[in-house]
Amino acid sequence: MARSNSKSEFAERLTWPIWLWLFSLLMIASIYLTIWAPFGNFSAAITSLITTAGFIYSSQKSRLETVVLNGWLYVGNAKIEKKYISRVSVLSKDQFIRLNGVAADPACFTATRFWVSTGVMVELRDRNDPTPYWIISSKKAKMLAKALI
Repeated sequence: MARSNSKSEFAERLTWPIWLWLFSLLMIASIYLTIWAPFGNFSAAITSLITTAGFIYSSQKSRLETVVLNGWLYVGNAKIEKKYISRVSVLSKDQFIRLNGVAADPACFTATRFWVSTGVMVELRDRNDPTPYWIISSKKAKMLAKALI
């Protein structure tokens, strides 16, 4: 994965929003109380620490970094040269939901996060790649589309 730098044409990192962290804290507190009542403080504390570590690991693994740099598009661990991009469309919330659901092509590449409801569709023209398009979550969809054109 290319790291964004001052030469990046576009860079965005999607991380957990505050409401998801608050939900995680609520879950940890609930698990603590569930274990504390029958087993006591020590067991509840150990279980809560393990659960907290799991949430932190999940937040790190679910980050999505999108970078446009030196004629390449990097999305997570995937990358493609801009010369293979035929069209880029900014998706509204309804279009984004539809393309992630009933209208999805099973061969498409998706780099989406459930807490982001907008993004772009990047159509490809690579004869050696059966992937028709990429769906990418982005809070800055218009800027990403502009960087890819």
